[in-house]
Amino acid sequence: MERIFNTLSVIKLLKDGLKKPNPKNPKRKMWYLKDLDTPPPGWTQVVEECEKNPAFPNGYEGIKYINLARLSTPIPEPKKIEEKVELTDPKDFPIKNQNENNRTS
Repeated sequence: MERIFNTLSVIKLLKDGLKKPNPKNPKRKMWYLKDLDTPPPGWTQVVEECEKNPAFPNGYEGIKYINLARLSTPIPEPKKIEEKVELTDPKDFPIKNQNENNRTS
């Protein structure tokens, strides 16, 4: 499966937002670089809950938060996993007895 967003498109979106004026207040930008340095509240909540939860003895072990707008070189995309689907072969189904099909009830 492909990811919904690749890293390069997210970096471009964040950097474009640094230059673009906010539609509600054109005197301000969409966001500032320092705003992106702070993790969003949802991210912080997940990390805190993992630290308290006994199901996670090592705490949060997921991806570390970084401000992608500050990156000069993009993060390489993960290697794609090839997916294979096995088609159903008619030989895989049980064979019905011809005599059963000709009977009438």
